[in-house]
Amino acid sequence: MSTIITILIIAIIAALVIVGLKETIKHSKGEGACCGGGAMKEDEEATVQLTGEIVTRADVHIDGMHCMNCKNSVTRSLQKMSGVSAAVDLKHGVAHVEATRELSDEEITFAIERLDFKVTGIERF
Repeated sequence: MSTIITILIIAIIAALVIVGLKETIKHSKGEGACCGGGAMKEDEEATVQLTGEIVTRADVHIDGMHCMNCKNSVTRSLQKMSGVSAAVDLKHGVAHVEATRELSDEEITFAIERLDFKVTGIERF
């Protein structure tokens, strides 16, 4: 009797490990629904159309984005700043930022790191 119970427990644990591994692999590829808790959402944040001369252009390298929810959160946070437009490339971990005003590295970094992502570099051009 105890052998059957042991086999049953091992089978249940094995099934849970397999499901967990599948979800971990999806998550690491950016295909799973992490941060938002639901199904992965399509790109819901359109780039803001700026009027006026572009004064700031930067590529911001970001660690920690895994899914569309992460991408949308970063886009939304950057675009809440006055005169800022952002397009986030989830696959490459880069936010392409344009602004009609001067933006400091600190402003950009704060808008992203307050969401618990990590800015690893900012390239201006």
